[in-house]
Amino acid sequence: MSPARPRAEQRKWWIIGIVGVILMSALAAWFGISASSNTVRANQAGFKVISDDRIEVRWDVIPSERNRAITCTIIALNDKRDVLGTKQVELKPSPYRSTRYSDLLRTTSRAVSGTVKECHYTGERPPAQ
Repeated sequence: MSPARPRAEQRKWWIIGIVGVILMSALAAWFGISASSNTVRANQAGFKVISDDRIEVRWDVIPSERNRAITCTIIALNDKRDVLGTKQVELKPSPYRSTRYSDLLRTTSRAVSGTVKECHYTGERPPAQ
């Protein structure tokens, strides 16, 4: 005795369900790739406290698209993680995959660290924090 075959009506719904799952998976993958394809990554590369009111911040920028101007925000912090200074830095377009930058930042008192807060392509909205 062979197992009963599904009726045509059941097969139709199974096929519609499978096609729907495949389409939704493709749509989710497309949204994920498009959301992350136009990004600028920034990595902390170090800092040096210069004086009670200045700190040097170093960071690397890794853009998804080369040869575009980038704007980065750097910040200085005290030991309680309070922001003592902030600065927006306009970076010229670079043909490289990764570029190291360094800039001086004025502070309201002696900072214990400096870091890059975020980077984005100039003229575009910064990412939500």
